[in-house]
Amino acid sequence: MPEKRTPERLTVDLAGLREVRADLRRDTNEDLRPGLTTAQRQMAWGARFCLALQCGEGLAARQSVNDVLIQHRKNADYHLRIAEGLTIALERIVENYADADNRAAARITEVEIELNSAITQLEKRALSLERPTAPERGMLR
Repeated sequence: MPEKRTPERLTVDLAGLREVRADLRRDTNEDLRPGLTTAQRQMAWGARFCLALQCGEGLAARQSVNDVLIQHRKNADYHLRIAEGLTIALERIVENYADADNRAAARITEVEIELNSAITQLEKRALSLERPTAPERGMLR
């Protein structure tokens, strides 16, 4: 008979995720986006060599460099979108885990209240069974 597999416990470090998210957002906003904007502006004119010299080799080289610059712009835009998307995904993950933790904590509190109530009732019942009421004594019954 195969061994029954038990689910592994998953632990998520929300503080670590928040830190990674903040670092990624900061790096994207302060470094990547401004750097790409500057690079796009500086490369907007494309290759500027061999403009006066209309030889086949020069035109081919300029076209190759322009093709590389175009691909670079596309790659840079893609990387920026990926970084932004990853930041949003990390924000959602942190929010979802925090919400789940809050719901679980609230549920645990509800269960704890119910258990305490049940224990109190059981203790009262046990005390009443331990000390039965004394029989009436005296002349009047």
